[in-house]
Amino acid sequence: MKIITTSCLSALLLLGTISASHAAEPLTGCAAKRQEVHTQIEQARAHGNKAQEKKLNIALQKIIDHCTDEGLRREREADVKKKEHKVAERKAELEKAQASGKTKKITSQQKKLQEAETELQEAKAKLSQ
Repeated sequence: MKIITTSCLSALLLLGTISASHAAEPLTGCAAKRQEVHTQIEQARAHGNKAQEKKLNIALQKIIDHCTDEGLRREREADVKKKEHKVAERKAELEKAQASGKTKKITSQQKKLQEAETELQEAKAKLSQ
């Protein structure tokens, strides 16, 4: 029974994907998440990875059952705020290291700040997806 449901679900998603691709607009929000997982399911199926395919089908069903664009947007906004806080912390740590004058510590803190800024940019980019 699950196999039939999964097959039907995959077929419906494929049809939806084909229709969406003809519209020439990139998918966003939950639709983009569904498409991403569906693509991963197809890759797992192509490689004969039944365990991964099963896990991805469960994840897909959870997205279908629970994902809302508004909820996803709130999660992503919260992630951006968290990353902004981390950047602020890293800047303070860098300033402290600069005050100490220790080159090795300054270099380390600059690297950590750069990583935090990269994570923030990635989180901001997800807001528009």
